[in-house]
Amino acid sequence: MLWGSDYPHAEATFPRSQQFLGRMFAGVPETDTRKITAGNAAKLFGFTLN
Repeated sequence: MLWGSDYPHAEATFPRSQQFLGRMFAGVPETDTRKITAGNAAKLFGFTLN
């Protein structure tokens, strides 16, 4: 599962993406949140996260 902000479309969550994610993932374990918001994409596309 991956999450995307849909930037730059007007109906996207940008520039409030972090606040949106905080509400959307409330109660979800941090390890799962990290996978959905970055880790799974990094694994799929072969890039590293800092």
